[in-house]
Amino acid sequence: MKWLLVGIILLGFLLRTISLGNHPAGFTPDEASFGYDAYSILKTGKDQWGNPFPLVLKSFGDYKAPLYSYILIPFVALGGLSKEVVRFPNAIIGTLAIIATYLLVLEIFKKKDIALIAAFLLSISSWHIMMSRGGFEANLTTLFLPLGLYFLLKGLTNNKYLYIGSLILGLNMFTYHAAKVATPIIILSFLFLYKKEILDIKRTKIFFIAIIFAIFGSLTLYTFIIGAGTRAKDVNIFGGATQEASNFYHQGINSGLNPLIAKIIYNKYTISLKRFTNNYVSYFSPQFLFSSGPAEATYGMIPGRGVLYWFELPFLLLFFVSFAKTKSKRGYTLIIIWTLIAPVAASLAAGPGYAANRAEIMLPALTILLALGSLEFPWNKNKLITPIYIAFSTFLFLAFIQDYFIVSPSKTSHAMLYGNYEAASWLSQNTNKNQKIIIDKSLSEPHIYIAFVNKWYPKSYQEATKGWIMGNGVNWVDQIPDYKLGNYEFKTVRLDEYATAKNTILVGSDETFPQSLKVDKTFIFPNADPAVKILKL
Repeated sequence: MKWLLVGIILLGFLLRTISLGNHPAGFTPDEASFGYDAYSILKTGKDQWGNPFPLVLKSFGDYKAPLYSYILIPFVALGGLSKEVVRFPNAIIGTLAIIATYLLVLEIFKKKDIALIAAFLLSISSWHIMMSRGGFEANLTTLFLPLGLYFLLKGLTNNKYLYIGSLILGLNMFTYHAAKVATPIIILSFLFLYKKEILDIKRTKIFFIAIIFAIFGSLTLYTFIIGAGTRAKDVNIFGGATQEASNFYHQGINSGLNPLIAKIIYNKYTISLKRFTNNYVSYFSPQFLFSSGPAEATYGMIPGRGVLYWFELPFLLLFFVSFAKTKSKRGYTLIIIWTLIAPVAASLAAGPGYAANRAEIMLPALTILLALGSLEFPWNKNKLITPIYIAFSTFLFLAFIQDYFIVSPSKTSHAMLYGNYEAASWLSQNTNKNQKIIIDKSLSEPHIYIAFVNKWYPKSYQEATKGWIMGNGVNWVDQIPDYKLGNYEFKTVRLDEYATAKNTILVGSDETFPQSLKVDKTFIFPNADPAVKILKL
């Protein structure tokens, strides 16, 4: 059993680290921003905007959860700034999540076979592999939440572990915005389900644990005041609900509907509830789980591929059989609550749903459900069932490996902004400070790539950000008309403005330059489309 677990962990590690710099193809501004913030805090104790040891990262105006940048600091100190350095800690976290899930299942159900199956399913999970291979902060919660719950459960018999569990779950609320919603509810569910054991703990210990949760809870609420609330406001389902309700209201009136009835049916609350319901249901739909998967490839995910394998569908259905048969339903109930609560924050966000990154907090729980269901599969009913099913499962897994490592660069590189990092690296090596470099803002937060590849001295960068005027409807960096970083300028490039320019370099996308214009350097997507073009004047 021990060597089997070691093999599962090693498999998970290899799947998350092989060719890490090239898969996913591209390097997003968010990844570069996490890396540069870690570098800035390492060098100055302040983030890129000059905020000392921040509880929330302003970044591009989207106010990210900060824990991943703090985790990156020792890696950046040892390895410098590179794609591999930014991504490697998340691959380690993804591997440790396999161990945490194993420990949690073993602690809840006291059965090594279920724990091993859960660990194995998470190790080969396409959803988890893809989210573990980029600098994606959403993946952190797949370690911190199961590990925190494991120590809370262990703490019921050895109270010293309660403090560790409380600290880990407190930190979990700084991993990703979705964790701020799900974590408190899951903790309250745990307290209710295990209230008998908790009441037997000394009052003084409970008091100190409550203090730990109160501190982290207060800090989390404080982050909404200092910026995280802005992010929630910008992307929530209530945006535009009033206008949409008004449109439906007038359509109803024009169709002969009673005005009072129309007002009851069509208002911003019913519209928002409809949006929430549609989003929430989408995360449990066959389309998301098995056939179509995520709606976007921004996080290295492959649209058109479900987040679960088809061979896991019987396990999911058989979980309900397992739940009905078990006499002790407490552990099952905790996992079910975790699964049901996990997509709430994602469902409150605007968009079509199917956002695999926003809903990833449910993945460990979903994996545990699958492991429980797998024990009800008729493995030994017929001599052919097991080998056929294993062969079928292996085929689907190998199909994913081929799709991800061979095919996906052509599918996902556009969304992962392939070419931006490469262009910034080329500029750092082939230009000098006497040249004016104009980069089109259509390349999406291009300044962070420049800061990242040049290891821009943070104090100088922080001084530059003071001149980037935000406010008065400008909440994101890419909404600023133009801004500068040293000899780099970021603005909308209009070629006619530079007809007589000298010693100037223009950088933009394929749309920036007409097809007939010969440029000096072109960076190409893996599918051969032009990504970034550079023109010397």
